[in-house]
Amino acid sequence: STNGGVSWTNNSNTVSSQSYFGLKQSTCFRAVVKNGTFTPDTSSISCITIYKPTKGGLINGGGSFCFASGAGTLNLLGSIGNVINWQSSINNGSSWTVITNTTTSLSYTNITQNTLYMATLQNSSFCKVDTSSIASFTINPLSNAGTITYTGNDTVCYYTNNGTLNLTGYIGNVVSWISSTNNGASWSVISNSSNSLNYSGLTQTKWYKAIVQSANCPADTSTYQAINVLLSFTVSAGKDTTISLGQSITLNGSGSGSPLWSSSSSISNPNIFNPTTSPLFTSAYMLSVTDVNGCINSDTVMITVVIISTDVSVSTVFSPNGDGINDEFCLKGWNECTTSFYIAIYNRWGEKVYDSNDAAFCWDGNFIGSPLNSAVFTFYIKAEILKVGTITKKGNITLIK
Repeated sequence: STNGGVSWTNNSNTVSSQSYFGLKQSTCFRAVVKNGTFTPDTSSISCITIYKPTKGGLINGGGSFCFASGAGTLNLLGSIGNVINWQSSINNGSSWTVITNTTTSLSYTNITQNTLYMATLQNSSFCKVDTSSIASFTINPLSNAGTITYTGNDTVCYYTNNGTLNLTGYIGNVVSWISSTNNGASWSVISNSSNSLNYSGLTQTKWYKAIVQSANCPADTSTYQAINVLLSFTVSAGKDTTISLGQSITLNGSGSGSPLWSSSSSISNPNIFNPTTSPLFTSAYMLSVTDVNGCINSDTVMITVVIISTDVSVSTVFSPNGDGINDEFCLKGWNECTTSFYIAIYNRWGEKVYDSNDAAFCWDGNFIGSPLNSAVFTFYIKAEILKVGTITKKGNITLIK
């Protein structure tokens, strides 16, 4: 019988023993005996009880919580067997603590640390012990945005600034940074989930905050850290200017602070606003001014150097008669780029009647203190010009009385 003797099945075995194997359900056996014509008799009943394998089942409950779980109940579902006990672990399963509870449910009040739970079951002493699935309680700490610190100073120069903000003492993950340029009236998100933030080239005061979230806990926002930007100050190196080669010029710088000029050309004094310079080629001059806060601003001026033509204008006729008109023979067109100069004037017999090393000379027609008569004379000029080199020129001039 497989239903506890409610009904029986004859297996046609007429010997005094009955073997069995591989039973999958509880089965009872009895023997029916008959002697001759007497009425049959039935033996006592012997039952083989088959227990199903122990099945630990699944625990319904657990999860991820912020700070504490609150009260609740764990329920064991789909198990086979009797609950021996429940167990808990607060070290991720390295060790377990027995909870005296033989029911399929376990109540908890308010779990405040990461905890694992499981149930131990056995379906009779003949079956192996089995454990349920593990219910996990992950208790996340409250979000804490920590504190923003910075490298350098919290007051910086206009534009020429850089630094790093660091977030310390926070709990959770950095979600983003935010910044404000209107003292916190509105904020802009900075896509940065690291615990540091670099800044550079600020032109106005800016506030910074960090947003941190610990798992499923509400996000927390740090107090702001302001990077104060000093106002820009004006520096002028003056207007771009064009000069002739060999000419000097006074630079016209201005600003509030300590000046410093820099250029590839020499400067009389780079630490004043109005130094002089005589560039030999077109040059840029940069004026940097350092104010009382140590901030630096700069401006640049271009001095263009022009080489004047070396053509010499020579008057071919002069009349030293004292009427105030063309009384002397002079040269025009020479400039301060001349480093050396020589002129000689000869009569028609090749006798030198005048010479000079002054490019600004004028000849009055006298020779050894006496006026010469009307005649044609020859002049010869040799000069050294900056950026040009040696030039020579000769020609005739006529003296008319």
